Amino acid sequence: MSSVTATWNTFQVMSNFRFIESNVDVKNIVQQVLDNPDDWGVAGTIKGAAGDLQPYGFLPLMMAVVNDTDRGGFGNPKNTELQQKTPLWAKYTQIRKFLKRYKCHNHSRAAFFRLRPGDTVGWHIDDGTYYHSRDRYHLSLQGIYKYWVGDTPDDPNAEMHIIEPGTFFWFNNKKYHKALNIGDVDRLTFVFDVPHSKRNP
Repeated sequence: MSSVTATWNTFQVMSNFRFIESNVDVKNIVQQVLDNPDDWGVAGTIKGAAGDLQPYGFLPLMMAVVNDTDRGGFGNPKNTELQQKTPLWAKYTQIRKFLKRYKCHNHSRAAFFRLRPGDTVGWHIDDGTYYHSRDRYHLSLQGIYKYWVGDTPDDPNAEMHIIEPGTFFWFNNKKYHKALNIGDVDRLTFVFDVPHSKRNP
């Protein structure tokens, strides 16, 4: 077990994680999220959008479009390339500054996620054609959580790290992964996907 000590210039490379920076100033990003508590329910109001993650707290800025045949939606967010900015995109200026700083302008889906203290996002794997061509990143905003990545559910040799606020990292979401909020406040995380490129963070 280890906490993150890497920086952008001296990142730490593991088999399933790549820690890019450990001291991102997230104060203004967090405040913008906390100032808008009603935004957590917006996913269910967007026609044709995939919004089945509300039990964990899901605040999307760019999301998959499904069940919208007029626009080519496939009905399964794992297999659709179609996506759209939500009405919240323009509001969250602070996280957009972060994306610009790391030259992630061409990102795909992007959302804030919330996990209550003691709650778990169980073992799962991100499969489907959408994920095959993209890298997934987390920016930890609030709370402390354990994150595992392994070859199988409950893999006894799964790689695990304790993630603290201000940590920006990539992980291998094509393997099984799991999160547990071990803090006493809601875990807030910004999660986004970027098409594969050697220029990615």
